[in-house]
Amino acid sequence: MRHESRRGLSFGIIVAILSSFSIAAFAESVSIDRRLYSELLKFPTDREIVEVDGVPCLRIFLRKGQSISYFCRFVKYFDRNFEFYRQRIALINRLEPMAVVDGPDSLSTEVEFIYVPLNYAIRPKILPERIGTISQLPQFILIDLGEQCLGLYEYGKLMHLFPISSGRYGTPARRFVILSKERNHYSTKYDNAWMPYSLRLFGNYFLHGGILPSYAASHGCIRLIYENAIEVYNWAQVGTPGEIVNRTSLKEKDIDTKDDEEEEEDEDTKDLY
Repeated sequence: MRHESRRGLSFGIIVAILSSFSIAAFAESVSIDRRLYSELLKFPTDREIVEVDGVPCLRIFLRKGQSISYFCRFVKYFDRNFEFYRQRIALINRLEPMAVVDGPDSLSTEVEFIYVPLNYAIRPKILPERIGTISQLPQFILIDLGEQCLGLYEYGKLMHLFPISSGRYGTPARRFVILSKERNHYSTKYDNAWMPYSLRLFGNYFLHGGILPSYAASHGCIRLIYENAIEVYNWAQVGTPGEIVNRTSLKEKDIDTKDDEEEEEDEDTKDLY
């Protein structure tokens, strides 16, 4: 009996050693920052390197009450450019940096872990880097509902990439132009809700600052992280064209947006290009 238990213990040790070797071998085979990887192993993780949007990442498990911002404050590697690393992690996870796991209010998320990039020289491959059909346009906004991401293009080249949260029950996929800009807009339909740095797309649909819980959660508008909303607001002009697409099918079925936002056809958005 004692001999079998020793043999079982020995087998477990061998498996653990082989697993550590396989993880190390995989880590060597991909382009990662070894210093960062070693530091992240101090946090709750399954140690598995996975590719997310073309970027090698490590899963970090967050406890109740924690957020991306909370986690980043304890990573010395991020001290060099805290805001850059925090925003990149938010993009990979489509998650508001201040969103708290199982928080008591609207600034809450149900995520159990976040993906933390191990190479920040690689820009996430989410939207096309170039779009030939808009190469003559000085500005263009592409919003992909399936990817929950927004891109700002200049003459067909992707200049900025931001995470979004679209309509929980759907947001119409269609072309648009920015019809108006308002730094402090308040909803006329949902309890006078604050919609900072609003860009009106069509009907009662806006692009504005809000909460991103890592999934589609709005009444139908396109939400941006507050800091990103300011950047998009300052970049875009009234008349800037764009399109909402859904290249990756959303998981929700029987999408019906009429209960959430009123859609109106605007002559400004027809025959855009």
